[in-house]
Amino acid sequence: MKKVLICFLAWGFLISVGSGSAGAGSPQEARKTCDLSKTSICTIEMWLAFKQKPHKKEIWNFLKSKSIKVLPHTVQFWRPKGGHPPTNIAIGHGLSAEDARMVIELAEKYNDRVEMLVLQSLNPANYAAIATSAWDEKSQIPITQEELEKLKDPSLSTQEFHTLYRQLTDEENLPERFY
Repeated sequence: MKKVLICFLAWGFLISVGSGSAGAGSPQEARKTCDLSKTSICTIEMWLAFKQKPHKKEIWNFLKSKSIKVLPHTVQFWRPKGGHPPTNIAIGHGLSAEDARMVIELAEKYNDRVEMLVLQSLNPANYAAIATSAWDEKSQIPITQEELEKLKDPSLSTQEFHTLYRQLTDEENLPERFY
């Protein structure tokens, strides 16, 4: 009995040590789930009006063509009589300006308009969302069409894009990220 217990403990130790080198939070695992050489978006979530449901396959194919991992819950639809989804976008600080502009264009095409920006500091670096209801009103900053056009300017570098985003959301005065 003692030998069985020792063998079992040794086996458990070896399994835990072997799996610890490439766990879910390690850079190796992150590279497997999100290839940053192809896109800066690791996760995108979209809540769209029910009228957009016939376009689901088109949206999925577009996202896949951009090497974005598409899961069953990536694109979801508001209930038929549920009104219009939120008109906001969330853009993580790790997205390239090109990918961020693509998110804005998707929001305008499939969610009609963009009227709010979600505070960037609340989202993971490589995250984007269209019409998210995950954040309260204080986490969303109104944006004018003119300000949105400035964000869509193709001449903005990634750093310039994110600086402008933080200016528009007044995040420049917030403390630095702790994560």
